[in-house]
Formats: sequence, structure tokens, C-alpha cells
Amino acid sequence: MKISMLVPYFYPHTGGTEKYVKDLSVALIRAGHEVTVISTNLPAEKNAPAEEMMQGFKVIRLPATNLFSYLPVTKKKFDLKMLEGFDIVHCHVPSFGFLREVLNKVPQPVVVTYHCDITVSEKYYGIPVPGFFVRSLEKSANVMARMQLKHADIVYNTTKTYAETSPVLKYIKNVRHIPIGIFHDHIDEMQKKLGLTEKDKNPKQLLWLGRMAGNKGCDYMVKAMPAILAKFPDTKLVICGDGEEKAHINGLIDKLGIRKSIEMYGMVTFDVLVKLFYSSLVYVFPSINRLEAFGIVQLESFVNYTPVIASDIPGPNAVMDVGTTGFLVPKQNSEAIAEKCIELLANPQKAIEMGKAGRKLVETKYDWSNIVKKVLELYDEGLAKKKA
Repeated sequence: MKISMLVPYFYPHTGGTEKYVKDLSVALIRAGHEVTVISTNLPAEKNAPAEEMMQGFKVIRLPATNLFSYLPVTKKKFDLKMLEGFDIVHCHVPSFGFLREVLNKVPQPVVVTYHCDITVSEKYYGIPVPGFFVRSLEKSANVMARMQLKHADIVYNTTKTYAETSPVLKYIKNVRHIPIGIFHDHIDEMQKKLGLTEKDKNPKQLLWLGRMAGNKGCDYMVKAMPAILAKFPDTKLVICGDGEEKAHINGLIDKLGIRKSIEMYGMVTFDVLVKLFYSSLVYVFPSINRLEAFGIVQLESFVNYTPVIASDIPGPNAVMDVGTTGFLVPKQNSEAIAEKCIELLANPQKAIEMGKAGRKLVETKYDWSNIVKKVLELYDEGLAKKKA
């Protein structure tokens, strides 16, 4: 089967959607299929090649510009002739530019992965965004999304809890749910190379890792630290990442007077990333809104034998086995984060056992070799609909 993946951004632009498309493409290649990813060349300053081979699949990047933040527009109109010879057109949204170009215009089945609702962050650089602006923009975006998705042959997302609460997906008939997978062989190799074992688990280290953006909730983890330090004063919080909220987070750390209990990293190499995950007692994932629709980082934590404390929000709340591989806490609730961190700091062995359970969960439920079969079933269904 020949599959074309249409995605607004792709590497060297990094994010959850980009990683998903790359990993799914690799899984399809390993299953004996042919994949071409068609995307934009953003960010243009990275000077990524117009065409290249990547891990067995072809990547085509079209010249583009960002009309607004995360709204790419191709400078040269997307040509439908590029899709000739493919069996499946697989679009990833948002944004919706490529999907608009192919709906009702191509003979192939159009399969759509709906990654998340278009959501305006509640704050930017630590400054709250006016509620009326957020509501009006999101409402108009949702109407547009519903109109387009109704014309797709198959629509699926990654969790049922997210779909059921989505102002878009709950109006689309027959939405399917296929979780994100993870390849853990390269992580295993790095663990082995670094010689990591259970003895390397630091019973006093907490980890927050991600892009420092308003929706990621790093400030709520930082605000939890005073209560944690009151019980366990030698606790260390490792913060790893970069982004527009970094200055705000640093200011908050100084305001709370906890600088000596914080260890900060920017962007790190893969070996450092694995070591941070593996050595931490728990990974805290306090995202606050619908831009977070799954949380691949939870799987990365589990692969490294580390339990997760996550916000109880649609999508991320469907990934773990609650109480076995981690805990859920109310979003934007530093007190609840502190309570669960304290529970595991008081019983490190419990955290270690939860981490082992997380690893087992990844190996059974989230292995790409199993997940790709479910995607291929949707492709076959789409082809059957076109032949009917």
C-alpha cells in the first residue's frame, strides 16, 4: 500500500504531531508499506531540504510561511498531482490547510487524524489572555473544523475521553480511537549504554520536562515545591526544557525562594534525556488545556521505569492505569500535585514498583507493532468504502 501523509509541520519543526507522523510512518514501513510525508519547510531558517529520505520514508517540504502562529500557508499552491499513485491520503490536523485542498477532490480515501482542538492558551509569557478573545477564536475554529471533518472518509483521534469532550469530534459520526505508540528499542539501547539500573533511581528527585509554554503547567509544579520541601527539604526538582514561559518560571522560582532546590536544563541530548527520566522518582505532567490531547511524554516516562503524576484532563487521563502506573490530580492544583509527590517521596519503593508497572503497560498496550495494525484496518475500511 502507498500512503501519503499530509502534515502542516514536520522535522526539523518538533512537536507531538511531528513525532507521531514520523513514528507511524516508520511502523508502516516496517509492516511492508510505502510512505511519503508531504509538509512545509517551516521553520524556513532551518534550511531543511525540499526532499529527503528519513528512516525509510520520503519527505517532501513545500515552501511556506506562517500567516499567524501555527497557521502555515504554502507559497506555492499544493498540487493534487502530487498524490497520484497513492492508495491512501492521510491528513493530520490541525491546522486544516492540506485537508481543505483534498476534501472531495481526490479519488483516494481521506483518513484524518484529529490531534487536538484548536485552543488558545490562557496565558502567554505569564500574562493572562482575555477570555472573550479565547472564546471567540475557538468557537469560529470549531465551526470550521466540524464543517470539514464531516466530508472525510474516516476520522480518528487518540483517546475516547478527548473525543467525547471535544467541541468538534462529538458532532462527527463514527469517530474511532487509536492510541499513540512508542518505539522503545533505542531507549533500551541507551539505558544499557549508560549502565542504568534500579540503583540509579534517585528517591529525592522529581522531574518536569517539556516545552516551556503556558499550557504545559510548569508553574503549578513549581508552586507545589514549598509544600513538598516542608516535608522533604532535600527534594530536588529538575526542570528540563525551553520556551516562552522560561523567564516567568525563573521569576516564580526566585519569588518562592526555592532556587537551591531547582536544577534547570535547556534542550538536552538524547542520553541526558534518558538519564533524567530513568533517575527521577516521578515525572510530573501538569498540562492544563486541550492542546494536550494525549501526552506521548507519559509513555517515555513509563519506558524509563518512572511513574507519572498527570493532570486529570481529557486525553492524558486515558493513558495511565490510575493508581498502578501513576496518579491523576485536578488540573491547576498545586496542592494536589504536592500531596501525590509527598506520597511517593515517603515511599520510594512504591514509586519504583509503579514505574515497573508503567514499563509493562508500554510493552503491551502501546507497542507500535500492535497499533499500526489498527491504523491499517482503517485504511482497508476506507478503500472498501470507495469501492462500494
